[in-house]
Formats: sequence, C-alpha cells, structure tokens
Amino acid sequence: MPKYAELPAFREQNYITEADGDMLHREARALALRRIEESARTEEDFQKVIEWWDKLDENRERKERDHEIGRSTVPLEWGADELYLPNRPSYDMVLRKLLLAGDFLDLIFDSPETIHELVTDADLSKILKELKPHLKNMLYYLFLRDYSAAEYAESVGQSDRNIRGIRETALKKIRRLYGGVLAYRKENSLPMTLDEKYFLAHGVRKKEKSNR
Repeated sequence: MPKYAELPAFREQNYITEADGDMLHREARALALRRIEESARTEEDFQKVIEWWDKLDENRERKERDHEIGRSTVPLEWGADELYLPNRPSYDMVLRKLLLAGDFLDLIFDSPETIHELVTDADLSKILKELKPHLKNMLYYLFLRDYSAAEYAESVGQSDRNIRGIRETALKKIRRLYGGVLAYRKENSLPMTLDEKYFLAHGVRKKEKSNR
C-alpha cells in the first residue's frame, strides 16, 4: 500500500488552485478530496481516496487530543485496587473515586478541623463544628479513617479504655443535640428522612457488637 507521501499530490494541488483565493485552506482541501472521489474510477483510485480520508481522520484526532484536558498515558485508575484491604474498603479509595469523578469537596475538607464540612445536614454540621478540637480529631480517625480504639489510643498516647469512654461521651452529646433538632423539625412539620424519624422515635439502630 502506498504511503501518504507517495500519493499524487499534483491532483490535490490542481484542484486547490481552482478554488477561490479567499477560501479557507481546509475548505479547499475538502473540495479537492470531493473532486478526487468523484473522479475515482479504478480500485487504485478508490484506495487512494481511502488513504486520504484516513490521513484526515488522524489529523483530526490528533488536534482533538491536543485540546483535551491533559492526562497521563497511565490511567488514573491504575493501581487503585492497592488501596483496598481484604474485606475492608479503604477510605482513601473512596476519596480516589470522588477525585476521579471530579468531586473535590470531600478531598478538600478531609481533615479533623473541617470534619463538619463532610456532612450535608446544616444542623449536624453546626454541632460537629462546635466540638472541641480533640473530639473532632478522635471522631475523624475512629469513624472516617476507621481506626480501632486501641490504634487511636496508641497514636495519642492514651489508654484504650480512656478513648472508649471519651468516644461514648462525645456520641451521647451529639445524639442529644441532634435529637433536639429533629424534635423541633417534627413539631414544626419540617421534612425529615426515614432514618431521622427512626432515630427520633427509637434512637440509634442496633448493630452487631464489635471489639473495635
């Protein structure tokens, strides 16, 4: 099969010179190619037309790639499964998926100081925002980073028992304050989710006991 450089350039040149001097170059090329197509009679002629179309498609695709948002030739998803632990999805994996989806908010606010920005309920966000820094830090690592009480206790130089006690005290405070918010919503006929209605009526849903 002939290469592009071996194609009869004189044909294209002849047709382009017939075009109006003010015509854009790409329009002139399109006109030249259309005339070549119309004049094709043999299998060889049609093969050359196909080669010209392939060349134009390659140029178009190259220009489109040049205008795309730059990404590495290695997919961003490459090696993402390394962030998984057996039977335990990684919080980093969740953030990676959000990043790939173009959702940067959780990534931006991924820190103990801004844990209140990671919830959508404005009242609950206010409750979390007003917690003391050491409680925010504890909640972040225990519930988002999925540390066990023992792991977190070791990281802050305290006993496992002490961390468990602080955790339960903090959760009781949050639940009490949020329960008051939900009671106000109910009294004023404000919209509530099914989970919020259940919490107001029955408290926290029962879960299997864990030693974590």
